[in-house]
Amino acid sequence: MIHEGKKKIQNNFLVEDNPLCIGNPSPAKIFGTRKVVQLTGDFDRELGQKTINQTGRRFGIYGTDLGVSFLHEGKLYFLFGDTNRNPTYSGLPIQAMPGEDYNEEITDYDSVAYTTSDRAYNGINLIFNSDYPHLEGVAQMTGEHPIEGFSKGGYMYVYFTTDLYPDEKVPTRTVLARSKDGGIHFGKPIYTLSTDKFIHVSAQIVDNNNNIYGIPDTKGEGLLIWGTSKHRKSDIYLAYIPLDQITNRSRLQFFMGLATESSEPMWGPDESMAKPLFSAQCMGEISVRWNQYLERWIMLYNCELCNTSGILFRLANRPWGPWSPPKIMFDPVDAYGKYIHQPGSDNLYDYGRNRPKDRGDEYGPYQISPFSTGIKGRYTKIYFTMSTWNPYQVVQMSSIITSDEEERNHRPYANDVNDRNDRKYAHISVLLAHLAKIYILSFENSIQDSIYIADHVEWAQYHSSAELRNEIKNKCLRIITNLGFDEDKSEAYAIIVMGISSLAYDYNSFKNISKGNIHKRWALNAIQSGHSEWLISEIKQKIDNSCFLPSNDYLCYAYDCHDSNEFKYARIGLLVSFLAANVSTKLDLKREQLVNCNSFVTWARFRSVKEIREDLLNMVTQIIKFPSTTSKANAYTEIIHVIQNLANTTHSIEHSNYYEWAFSKINENNEESIIMDISKLINDDHFLSPIAYTYPE
Repeated sequence: MIHEGKKKIQNNFLVEDNPLCIGNPSPAKIFGTRKVVQLTGDFDRELGQKTINQTGRRFGIYGTDLGVSFLHEGKLYFLFGDTNRNPTYSGLPIQAMPGEDYNEEITDYDSVAYTTSDRAYNGINLIFNSDYPHLEGVAQMTGEHPIEGFSKGGYMYVYFTTDLYPDEKVPTRTVLARSKDGGIHFGKPIYTLSTDKFIHVSAQIVDNNNNIYGIPDTKGEGLLIWGTSKHRKSDIYLAYIPLDQITNRSRLQFFMGLATESSEPMWGPDESMAKPLFSAQCMGEISVRWNQYLERWIMLYNCELCNTSGILFRLANRPWGPWSPPKIMFDPVDAYGKYIHQPGSDNLYDYGRNRPKDRGDEYGPYQISPFSTGIKGRYTKIYFTMSTWNPYQVVQMSSIITSDEEERNHRPYANDVNDRNDRKYAHISVLLAHLAKIYILSFENSIQDSIYIADHVEWAQYHSSAELRNEIKNKCLRIITNLGFDEDKSEAYAIIVMGISSLAYDYNSFKNISKGNIHKRWALNAIQSGHSEWLISEIKQKIDNSCFLPSNDYLCYAYDCHDSNEFKYARIGLLVSFLAANVSTKLDLKREQLVNCNSFVTWARFRSVKEIREDLLNMVTQIIKFPSTTSKANAYTEIIHVIQNLANTTHSIEHSNYYEWAFSKINENNEESIIMDISKLINDDHFLSPIAYTYPE
């Protein structure tokens, strides 16, 4: 028998060929990861204030973990693990620890919630189902819980783990089940997915139409499934199944490696032959999602092995890889004593859990992909849930990942007067955040205080040009009025004016460069002559310059082909609504009435590309109800023009004058041909890109 200490060394430090265990330095750590809010429970012990969701008071959810999200029926659902419904204790009291005989129905039965929040930067609002998920044959004891879901044909499909190792309380089997009532009743499992390499899984529906070369099918839709085996001691594997055959386990194909000569992926029906995508030997909970901004698959997982601890991520342009080396997204050292318990050093712990062995732990990093933002080819800002164990709650995190090109060749996000409003605003807003930091001031808002451009671009995209101008004015006023020294006021004034002027005037045309020392001298003279208010007045005039942040809200932040689907949809949807209103025509819609960019963006964010295309086509077909040939031709022309601009392509419509062409088709009673051509544009992947689509250079 091996001594326990030696056994631990062998298990954790002498793992053969593991790059984390052969003397290499720990993975690089990225910065820009932060806690947004505590999603569950009633009280955030770090902040000393109530949580945004008050899940105990409102839903009887006092502590839980996990939080896997997926889209279903226009909502973003979240699957939570073992859930404490005992109002006596928040989090997970010591009596309910794994292995303890303590009213499992109250502390272990899982929970399901959903959100329709239109934005994530201030925290997501959750609504929990009124009952736990009922699944026949699965007791939902400690460690038995839902781990992934997807939507098909009105059903919510969910993978559940079950059958625990008696000693370690970790699952050994995963089953697939489905619900028709939003995650309450699942009936009997459809089948056992795995007892081997796919215990914890992450899944993504993909379009097989040549977007991912190398998967088993080339038509229809499919489901990619990444999986791990022994809990937190595993490598990662990949499987595929046609979506229309999801109830037939025999149609599963497992990734068996790359062919030696062609390097093409090989697939087979035998799970035991599945090959790992890379060596990790520490994986359990995983999350894999496609990111349209980096045009990469992002994989998150927790790992504690050798010189590595925390939440790690990897990137790949294909589902099987090659996957990039790991980087640390979240380092628990940054959270101990703040919102993860460190025994003996804080009061964050749940009832009775302040023993030396009761340290909190980070795990279950599940991407909340519909809320991802970014600039294509440069960076993405993602959101994810993360469990903290002690306290036994789920927090919402955000992180910024930059592309390789961005790290090699960083460039300004706004350069001149012709740049976009969101990036101009962000450029100035970050400048003001840096000034506030230098002068030890605060805007009392984590987003506005942020020095990361990603936070400010995201915030801008939810606000009108007038709101952006007002926000900059308020921040400038706060800085100028709170500086006590004349020299500081004049210096800050000069920096602000130069920054705004560089984005409001075309200096290249006039060969004129704004001189900082001139602005500073003018400001100092104004202050010393008793006219400090002139500084604010001058700044406001420059902010209100129509060339700085022009009033082009109708664009819905969809400027070109590189913008994301929800903004493109919003621009077209708002355009059709505006055209219909102009001719007093009411659209017959299959959804609720949407009134502005944000409502269109939110609707699209919770839908698949297929659903977005169907809704756009439904709107376009109703132009036939417009009252005159002129109004119809004008509408078709504008829609074609905008879609082609947003797709950066020319389609089969090769007409020098769209208006005359549409006008003649209408007069020929051949309006259907116009709609057919617009349908081709709407269904072009250059316009609305599906999962794993890479826009051509």
